[in-house]
Amino acid sequence: MAEEKILVLREELLLGAGGHQAAYIHPDDPSKCVKIAFDPNDGDVKKELRYRRMCADKLSRSKLVTKFYGTVDTDKGPALVFERVIDFDGRASLDLKDYLSAATTAEEIEQSRALLMNFRRDFLDEAIAIVDTDITNFMVQRLSPTASQMRIVDNIGTPVLIPLVYWSELIARRKARRVWNKLAEWLSKNYPSIVDETFYKELRA
Repeated sequence: MAEEKILVLREELLLGAGGHQAAYIHPDDPSKCVKIAFDPNDGDVKKELRYRRMCADKLSRSKLVTKFYGTVDTDKGPALVFERVIDFDGRASLDLKDYLSAATTAEEIEQSRALLMNFRRDFLDEAIAIVDTDITNFMVQRLSPTASQMRIVDNIGTPVLIPLVYWSELIARRKARRVWNKLAEWLSKNYPSIVDETFYKELRA
């Protein structure tokens, strides 16, 4: 019986490291990324896997949440394999923070507003459970030179012991509205040139 291949994660494949895990480009498939938790018992990682397991059918239909491909052994220890968010031209997608920070012209501001309104529609429709509204967990994936979509790459699920949002779509939608309005308020305070008073009213759920 052949031994299972161990992926070698070279340093040049490192995408970045957060507070809980490091992410690498998959050495055999650049459309995927490999995430290694600094602590195998990390609560945030377990929370996400629990959500993906309990709401697998819902997440399989999601346009926002990246796909999960399972586990793999690497030279740095056990890891999780996810879809890597990349643009149509193969470049790494920007997170929402970098995308909005670069929007300075009138055209770019209008494009950002259209993107946020589409994100609002999809987020409220899918009612994805997220822990907080850190916009570095949202990626702007360019599908063509003129079309983009939002993706959620991290911090999904809920840390509560009895996650009612997993079992009740009504509760999930109510929670999604509260989270979205919190995000809209934060954006209005931190990106007032994009989310001005008029647009803020449109953006709220």
